[in-house]
Amino acid sequence: MAYSSRQSSYLVAAFGGFLQVFAGWWDVFSHLLYGSVDPWWNPAHLTLYSAVAITLVGVWQGLRAHPSQPTAMVGPIRFVNLAGLKLAAVGCVIEIVAGAWNEIVHHLIRSEPRIAPAHALLVVGMLTVNFGVVIGLAIENGIIRHELIIASTMRRTAVVFMTLLTFSAIWLAASGSMIYLAGAFQSSVLNWVFAFMLSFFAALVLVPLKRVLPQFGSVIAVSMLFNCVAYLLLVVYAGSPSYVPWGLLSIGLFELLFWALHPRMAVNRALLSSSLVIGVFFCAAYYPFTIYLFPWSFSLQPSILSSILGCVVGALLGGRVYTNLSSAVLGSVTASL
Repeated sequence: MAYSSRQSSYLVAAFGGFLQVFAGWWDVFSHLLYGSVDPWWNPAHLTLYSAVAITLVGVWQGLRAHPSQPTAMVGPIRFVNLAGLKLAAVGCVIEIVAGAWNEIVHHLIRSEPRIAPAHALLVVGMLTVNFGVVIGLAIENGIIRHELIIASTMRRTAVVFMTLLTFSAIWLAASGSMIYLAGAFQSSVLNWVFAFMLSFFAALVLVPLKRVLPQFGSVIAVSMLFNCVAYLLLVVYAGSPSYVPWGLLSIGLFELLFWALHPRMAVNRALLSSSLVIGVFFCAAYYPFTIYLFPWSFSLQPSILSSILGCVVGALLGGRVYTNLSSAVLGSVTASL
């Protein structure tokens, strides 16, 4: 079966989802540069609004397609890939509510707490959108890989690229929130918690990514996207000193270790073992933020155990998420027989 408009809708929504997260990071740095000045026409805000609109177009395009139009059909199988679009739609609604709430607060209240509820709700919306999109794209990748649909080389490449873009958006949104919180609430105990969460999110994103896109270089590509966004906003936009993106090193070690271990052990055990590299080299994984927020990570102190534990928990949960999602999709396809 050839590609339908529903598959294209995931590509549109994926671009919008990534652009939302980029705009969120941009907005944080604009506040650091220009203080509390936050008009609605702030370029970061306009980019965010545009990104939500793009995502809505993609979601609407997919959901308005006739329900009987299958995503994949081989013999009697008629499978419609809608779950991810529905979840992304919920995320868009959350974002619209958060945006309206944010504008009302800015008009009524001049000062905001360090953790604005509207901003927190916006992050929840971003994560919901991108999680929905990545579910749909993961299904698309599996369907294409098993040749249940006919897709051109260009379409295959587009699906893979947008999958990488969406995984990086999830990582950026989740870790960006923790980096912001770590900067706002500086304490020795809380820093252990934030280090745990940052390592947790890295493993939680990269382990399912490696299951969806097992080819060599997939996690390096996501790390490059992550580091490009950070470098662009830190150095090019905010004017911070140039730096070497050492985060690529720790993720590259993750990739190489998995490549070496996978032929010798089960994939879940290989991914769990490989993810420990991120915790051990936590100082590099989130460089240069670790210089200011987690200086202890550059020495072998007991505190580093928090980042290692975060990787273990994230890898285990990431593997479970992928397994459950695969089982759910397989059950849906089987029910369509």
